[in-house]
Amino acid sequence: MNNKSSLIWDFMEKNPWISVLILLALQSMFTMDYRSLWFSDEVRYAEVYHQMKDAGHWLVMYLNGVAYPDKPPVYFWFLSLIDTVTPADGISVFFLGSALSAGIFLASTVALAKTLGCGRKTTLATGLVLITNIFFIGIAHYSRMDLLFASFIIWTNICLFKAFHSNNAPRWILSAFALMGIATLTKGPLGIVFPLLTAVCYLFWKQKLSMLRSKAVLKGAGILAAILLAWVVGAIIVDGTEFIHNIFYKQIYQRAVSSFHHEEPFQYYLVAFPLAWLPWTMAIFAVPLKIMCNMEYWRGLTTHRKSTENDGRDWAWIMFISGFVMLTCLSIKVLIYILPLFAPLAILTARGLMGEGDAPPVINSKKLWIAIACIYLLLAVATPFAEILFPFDFALQGLSFTVLILGLGGLALLATRNSGKKMGLLIMATTMTLWIQPLALQTLPSLDPLMSPRMTGEIMKEYVEQGSYPLAHKIYSGIFSYYAGTNIHETSDFAEIERILEEQDKVILVMQRKYFDRWENRPDNVEIINEQFISDRPYVLLSK
Repeated sequence: MNNKSSLIWDFMEKNPWISVLILLALQSMFTMDYRSLWFSDEVRYAEVYHQMKDAGHWLVMYLNGVAYPDKPPVYFWFLSLIDTVTPADGISVFFLGSALSAGIFLASTVALAKTLGCGRKTTLATGLVLITNIFFIGIAHYSRMDLLFASFIIWTNICLFKAFHSNNAPRWILSAFALMGIATLTKGPLGIVFPLLTAVCYLFWKQKLSMLRSKAVLKGAGILAAILLAWVVGAIIVDGTEFIHNIFYKQIYQRAVSSFHHEEPFQYYLVAFPLAWLPWTMAIFAVPLKIMCNMEYWRGLTTHRKSTENDGRDWAWIMFISGFVMLTCLSIKVLIYILPLFAPLAILTARGLMGEGDAPPVINSKKLWIAIACIYLLLAVATPFAEILFPFDFALQGLSFTVLILGLGGLALLATRNSGKKMGLLIMATTMTLWIQPLALQTLPSLDPLMSPRMTGEIMKEYVEQGSYPLAHKIYSGIFSYYAGTNIHETSDFAEIERILEEQDKVILVMQRKYFDRWENRPDNVEIINEQFISDRPYVLLSK
């Protein structure tokens, strides 16, 4: 490492929180209003937020004019706070919400690393591992509540770890249960399951399960119940018992045991997680096999599990493994659910790379940088072919810049592979910060015709303003409402559509092309005025 790089690292190591947040800000600050909202969650959550603000649905969320039991309100309150206290307006509120959620998640992960006993060097490395992960960078530029949700889970883990390792256990336990309540009202009951499963497994491993038998735990459970009960009672008052039944039966029970959508095979995360953790998945090839195959090493872990020396490491491993096993056992499997596991895995990766205390590094940095360089160079080589094979009649923009940046980053890692772990981390952070700029400002906006329902929605809006009745057949609920600027009558019944077409003088109707082709009694007085391929399927827009 040269003197200049050493000075940069020394400054960042002294200020790990500030350093990683500045890098994240550089990755996000130019992307507040750079593209349209995409299918499916971005446009639906935008419409939920719109209905909360305009129609006053602050307790029970609404989508397309009907109660929306899929998501609780905290994230939408968070967006409202951003809307109120910042200059952000329109869709920039949603992208600023994504960036701030990513910042909170990043700060939470760094805080967890410090809580688990990591020094400044490993704490900084933890943050750098996270902001150089391709999946994390992508989610930081997509509007949804998962990063905020995962942040509350991480802070709950911080409180629980402190509760088991400090003299102020009651205060930390009460804080943990309060955070579980907030997490649950951000996305759902996994906000309780993730941290409690970690705590139980950790105490079982340490043979200290008796610590759960305390008055503080009972009081904490009471706080949790009070938070959730307050919202449940309010929801019943506002929208009745059917809404609550939908939440507890369809959204919780069925998703856990027999999902009505996103059902994947048992091995789904075994394949998806390594891909999502790129390029850091390559660290597995830089760990000496003699360590992984050394039975004495694994026996030593079991023998010394009561030792307090490795409490932080044990918590991180248990947090990751227990969460991974739990997600694998659920019927519903969605890649975004793995985000809470990124925090402990970033810590473990950083510890393996940097070493901690008397423990030497277990990841060979030279092998790691070569492996990651290969990933960068492979992506750089494959990207032009992706553009050539792109099957749509609009061009992808900015790919030449992304190719150049990834290629130079890969070559820089190869050239400095012997310069140590700090240099490699700095090169990766620089590469990813530069790479996201053309990707976010040019490539992603050029994908709007494919990924956003904006074009179809805005055409519908024009027809509605001229007196047409908005109608949709068997679509992902709410995907056109935000850009159409109105609630849309959604139905899966062709007979109902035919009745409305007879009753209404003007109708604007959207459906998937495959359903249009199967429509046996299609009236002669409807015509296709637009067709758009959105995400993975074509939609036709019909007018009467």
